[in-house]
Amino acid sequence: MLASRAIAYLNVDSAVYGPGFWASATPQLDELLKQATQQVQDPDNSSQTLYQSWVGSSSSPMIDRLGSGESDFAAFVQHVGIPAADMAFGKGYPVYHSMYDDFIWMQKFGDPMFQRHVAVASLWGLVALWLADAEFLPFNYLSYALELQRHMKDLEDELPDKNINLAPLFKSIEEFKKAATKINSQREVSMTIEQHKGWQFIGKNDHFKVRELNDRLMMAERAFTDQDGLLGSSWYKHLIYGPSKHDDYGSKSFPGIGEAIEKAKSLKTAESWELVQHEVWRVARAVRHASQIINGELT
Repeated sequence: MLASRAIAYLNVDSAVYGPGFWASATPQLDELLKQATQQVQDPDNSSQTLYQSWVGSSSSPMIDRLGSGESDFAAFVQHVGIPAADMAFGKGYPVYHSMYDDFIWMQKFGDPMFQRHVAVASLWGLVALWLADAEFLPFNYLSYALELQRHMKDLEDELPDKNINLAPLFKSIEEFKKAATKINSQREVSMTIEQHKGWQFIGKNDHFKVRELNDRLMMAERAFTDQDGLLGSSWYKHLIYGPSKHDDYGSKSFPGIGEAIEKAKSLKTAESWELVQHEVWRVARAVRHASQIINGELT
């Protein structure tokens, strides 16, 4: 049921534990989160929107990536391939899972006026409403493509000169970028037609086209999973983002490739570097599969 019908998962296991807003998400949700934060007042500065305060205080990428295997979203993202987001107030939670983690601590220290709770509830409600009610899913895979290109640059820097052929991955990411640009244009044209004709006047065939386009947007993330899973961690099937081996709460891009590189550097054998090449091909195949879904080439 989740694999075939779930649109997105909104994680809320710790919504507020202090000042400072942060967000993590799969990249196609980046624009949606930014738009939503522009509609919510900053609970700690009423003269600004949450987005304005967020941009002003961010010294690193505004939206981090989901990778932790310790959080509730892991099954949705890493096992099934469902787009997800995690947002909260608080940069640190000193009483987390302790005997002091209770209502009294929150009332005195975490959020005395509960204004941050109001803000995060408003934000989640707005995101959920847009996901549920939008005629066309508000996913932007061009953000995903640009993120993949950045990860590709990091991968190049990480790889020593071991004759690893990255061309298949380069090509598949470029194809994905073109597919993302194309479906964005298709959605914009469809939205223009809807606004011109009025939704109630759109014919039966048009409804099928809307459903077909939304299915492509919904299922593209699934393509980034592989049934064989990651090296040594087969339950984790997402080939683009996974938990960091050295940080239970961190995210690692191209985790299968990264694990293979780490082993190859340790073993220093030709076979171990062949495994790195195999992982590159696996990721390239997954990205190409996602492009085919977005283009409507797979049903």
